Amino acid sequence: MQTQVSDRVEERAPLVQRASRLPYYLLGLLFAGLAVFVAVGWRDHGRTFDEWMQDDYGQRSLQWYLTLGQDRSFMEMGEQIHMPEHGPAYETFVALVQHFTGEIWNTRSIVGGVAGLLGVVFIALCGRELAGPWGAFTAAAGLALYPRYTGAIFTNSKDVPFTVAMILTLWLVLRMMRRWDQPGRRFEILDYAAVGASIGIAAAVRVNALAWFGLLGLLALFYWVRHGRGLRTWAAVREQLATQFGAGLVIASSCYLFMTLTWPYLVVNPTSGLLNSIKMMAKYDWNNTVLFGGEQVLATQLPWSYAPVWLIIGSPLPVVVLSLAAMGVGIWAFRRNVPIPAGYLMCAAYALIPLFLIIFMQATLYNGIRQFLYIVPGFILVASGLLIYVVRRLLASGRRTLAGGLVALAVLGQVEAVVSSAEIYPYEYAYFNPLVGGYAEARHEYEGDYWHSCATAAARWLGEHYREYYTTDPTFQDEVNWNTLTEMEVPDLRPVGDGNAIYVLSRQPKEGYQEIHAVMVAGEPLCRVLIRDGYR
Repeated sequence: MQTQVSDRVEERAPLVQRASRLPYYLLGLLFAGLAVFVAVGWRDHGRTFDEWMQDDYGQRSLQWYLTLGQDRSFMEMGEQIHMPEHGPAYETFVALVQHFTGEIWNTRSIVGGVAGLLGVVFIALCGRELAGPWGAFTAAAGLALYPRYTGAIFTNSKDVPFTVAMILTLWLVLRMMRRWDQPGRRFEILDYAAVGASIGIAAAVRVNALAWFGLLGLLALFYWVRHGRGLRTWAAVREQLATQFGAGLVIASSCYLFMTLTWPYLVVNPTSGLLNSIKMMAKYDWNNTVLFGGEQVLATQLPWSYAPVWLIIGSPLPVVVLSLAAMGVGIWAFRRNVPIPAGYLMCAAYALIPLFLIIFMQATLYNGIRQFLYIVPGFILVASGLLIYVVRRLLASGRRTLAGGLVALAVLGQVEAVVSSAEIYPYEYAYFNPLVGGYAEARHEYEGDYWHSCATAAARWLGEHYREYYTTDPTFQDEVNWNTLTEMEVPDLRPVGDGNAIYVLSRQPKEGYQEIHAVMVAGEPLCRVLIRDGYR
């Protein structure tokens, strides 16, 4: 009998071993697919009206370094756009790569794609800290298949890099929390220096990253609430206070060091620069309207529901449903005094506290999710953690069919996001889930192609076909991107800005012009190529 049992155990061992490797195989497949997407997709995703300004800022910031602080032209950018107060860390890095490649726009797209891929790597590391290999895979899949992240990696050089830097910081904090609890572990200054450096670099992309100090303060308070009673002597209390004070000092100093090294504005204005940036970002004076719920609303007077609604309608359904369910589980656990792992509490705080601050402070927002995209990974980590926990509990209780059904529903929800993204490719950053009818329906009620990158596709068509129309002095005007970047797609035509162009790139029909081409997305025209009457 013992021999038979032993034989069965040995037969099952390879199966168990292969099953334990499955999440790593899937993770490798996911990364391979994303790498192919980056290698190919950068050619398809068009330029945006914001990129010329960001690229100019990066080039000027790089010159400050190359001239050892003599060139301060980055300070001369228009006051109304507050560019010096925006951290240039990522833009400077892109400019440095461009300096070596000798090329601008393709380099910019490829660097953005690689940065986006790194974000998926970092969230996989976060997921592994929380729930092991399956946590790594589900978290990575959640971000890789989040259209408003992946669809913007080639062109959004502010919000996506900031999100990547914030995910890196989150992983370092989760790692620090785990290592802090290891028995016999001594004070490790490198852990805290790494956390501080990542916060500093993130803040040099967008100063909002300094909110991490509030989260770390809550983490310290949480430690005293959960473990304070276990410190029974004054000596133990003093040792823990000294450890936390030392950690805070190292984190703060390394943060300021790396922030200053990557943000010339703070060197030029050492006393007031950081405070000016914080004040500016707290209430950004972008006094324009945005389409929300079918109405044009001032960006400075948005309803409190703006951010929550966008998170619900702009995220794949599995993220929405599982995040809401996780909130319900959290409330239930709090009322029943059921302990929740500290890592998940940190991820929840990372997502919810900034969201509450956005609502409470009535922050200036526009372009859908993009300005608070960085909180989405927190929801993805909590959602994937809940999914793994429930599936494991169901499997442990023998309810495999129910567990399989739950996984199938999550997969189907992600498939919907992929299919919907393919339908509007390469404008995935304008994704809407089925709750609002997808892109075709929701774009009439909410901001759709807010980057206006459709102008690139229109310009490419014009560059290939304008010779089919008789013109003596071919000119064009890009009313979508205001003659900034798309002229590189039609080098033989002369861009003008006086409204007398023969060809016009426009989002709407224009009196005195005939439409000769339209960029179609989900069955509707997104950008048009028009020719002036009399030239057809």
